[in-house]
Amino acid sequence: MSLFSLKLFMEEVKLRVEIPAGMEKEFKESLKEVTQAFLEELEIAVARRILSKSELSEEQAREIGEEIKEGIAKRHGL
Repeated sequence: MSLFSLKLFMEEVKLRVEIPAGMEKEFKESLKEVTQAFLEELEIAVARRILSKSELSEEQAREIGEEIKEGIAKRHGL
């Protein structure tokens, strides 16, 4: 059994998972992919929430959105 911990701001999420013998490598790779996707979605959700309360113009918001998209694409080598 393995314990994975993910800290988000001041909160902490702990997940205890039983990993079948011999599946450690596959599990670790899958967990990395899932965690990365989750964090990307979280970043987008936080950005949307901030922007919803913003007094930015629509054009300024679009520019910020493009910068975020470019950052995500760059992180994935696209």
